[in-house]
Amino acid sequence: MHKFMRYLTYALILGFVVCGCSKPVADSSPLEPSKSVSAESKRTRYSRRAPESDLRFLRAPKLRLLDTPDFVGAHAIWGATGRDDAGNMYFGVAAYGVDDPSARLWRYQPKEDQFDDMGAVNLKLREMGIARIDPFPETQMKIHSKIFEAADGRIYFSSQDEHNEADDGSQNALFGGRFLSMDPKTGRWDCVATTPEGLIAVAGGNRYICALGYFGHVIYQYDTQHKTVKSVRVGTVGGHVSRNFFMDDREHVFAVRLEKVSERAGPGISWVNATAIKASLVEYDADLNEVNESPLDDYRPTLDTSSLGLSGYAKLISGDIVFVTYAGALWMLRQSDGTMPRNLERLGWIHPEGPGECECLFAPLGDRYVAGFVVHGKRYQWVVYDIQLRRSVILQLDPESQAVLEIPGLGIYGCDTLDDQHQAYVAGWRKIPRGNGPCIIQLSWE
Repeated sequence: MHKFMRYLTYALILGFVVCGCSKPVADSSPLEPSKSVSAESKRTRYSRRAPESDLRFLRAPKLRLLDTPDFVGAHAIWGATGRDDAGNMYFGVAAYGVDDPSARLWRYQPKEDQFDDMGAVNLKLREMGIARIDPFPETQMKIHSKIFEAADGRIYFSSQDEHNEADDGSQNALFGGRFLSMDPKTGRWDCVATTPEGLIAVAGGNRYICALGYFGHVIYQYDTQHKTVKSVRVGTVGGHVSRNFFMDDREHVFAVRLEKVSERAGPGISWVNATAIKASLVEYDADLNEVNESPLDDYRPTLDTSSLGLSGYAKLISGDIVFVTYAGALWMLRQSDGTMPRNLERLGWIHPEGPGECECLFAPLGDRYVAGFVVHGKRYQWVVYDIQLRRSVILQLDPESQAVLEIPGLGIYGCDTLDDQHQAYVAGWRKIPRGNGPCIIQLSWE
């Protein structure tokens, strides 16, 4: 092993590579590569082919701000990212501040560096003849969900209205949510479900695609074979809503449950004002039967819409799933054989100094390491976490990439979205002359 690899491995074990008074690791100092990923690993909708060379992925990425389209009211991309099997990337853009705010779907072709506008939700609902008109024409102002291709070859995502929505959870938005699909070859849209709740997240499988409704964390499952929808209520308290939930390779779905409890302390219990709240991760099988519930420590919820809940996740080639809470608590779901519940394991904090807002997560190697941007000291830092050593390290970006993170008003979100060149994508908003506008940042390892 080279000396620099030994040095960094020992540093991770001793835990002295941190930010602040000690020096962050430079972009040119790679971590020790994983030896357990085969370059011939088969890509599926749950995993992907491992890169041929993994050393570059253990350095800090280079950031490039993409030149995005614009439209009247374009406001932000709230982590609505995804891809299809052909290698195209998708982004859901929220609209705000105009008379007819409508979310739009963008498709990006990485090789051509080209965007295609796939349509506005409001207009597509009117073209399908299903848009409501009372008390005014229906608006669906956000696509907030991740975007997936299912076994039927269609792209799935969801949208939501926010008119008259109450942050304390006492009232849903006027027009609720739409569970949508699109044929990537023809661009034809369909609506597979209309819900009273806004649909904030989508979890993708092969046969099944699920959407998460708020308030109450209601899971809507669409069966792409039988074209049927069924649902189950997971339950939350007040206006809390998690921005993500996820599905494993058995098409079991995992979502957060919040409940008021009488106990003053215990696993998963925290106090919000004067209320004891227990947070749990609940597992449902492919028939939406509840099969397991596990407490989540350091979930740190609020009882309004301000907390992001599960803010990011990454699926590993092994089938394991690593996820992070808004506070930076890192967890892993170990794979399970057959119908047995998965084993939930706390890994620690993603940031070496403890809690920190983490709103994106990736596993560019597909094994052993996860990485993402963490807000620490009011600045974004690129952090790599070694699952095997249970240690994380901050990697310093090159000056050009650091300048991208210092764009005024920047906020970035997104997880588990990589293209065929193993480039990752985060998206969000930034300050522009008219107020706020969407932005997309491409992460590459050279």
